[in-house]
Amino acid sequence: MEAVITYTSSSQAAAPKTAPTPARAAGAIALAGFAAGLCDFLYASGMALSKGGSPLEPWRGVAGVLIGSPAREGGIDMAFLGVATHFFITFVAAAMLYLIMARVAWFSARPLITGVLFGIGVLLVMNYVVLPLSRVGRPIYPVETLHIMAFWHIVLVGLPTSFVIARGLKDKPQH
Repeated sequence: MEAVITYTSSSQAAAPKTAPTPARAAGAIALAGFAAGLCDFLYASGMALSKGGSPLEPWRGVAGVLIGSPAREGGIDMAFLGVATHFFITFVAAAMLYLIMARVAWFSARPLITGVLFGIGVLLVMNYVVLPLSRVGRPIYPVETLHIMAFWHIVLVGLPTSFVIARGLKDKPQH
């Protein structure tokens, strides 16, 4: 298999950079999706517990995106469906960010800014596009508290995804 050469638009534009192999790309996407999914999973489950609720509650709510309101009355099966849906979304989001960062050097060179923008973007797309088009049928985060959810999406989703993807896009060390 021959190496694929890409060029960046940074100050080292003339220096070729070897593109990550498909296996390395898949690994970065999987790790980024898992990291973001796990961070958000632990936060949502912990918040439910801290409020005296069940740690299954947020995940039955996520299952409601596919099933509708009956998912909230479901048991562990609905929670598992919600967790699977949640991780599917984080893996797809990581793949999308990988494609962006692999093609636009500006983003891969600035994982902190990229993570902030990505966290906010994920929240806005979820709240104002995905949820209204799903069985939920409406945004779930009111404008008054959107800044709080934006903070947590930046910290729990945007930054882990961005930093893992940026690391996966770096040249493999030569031995």
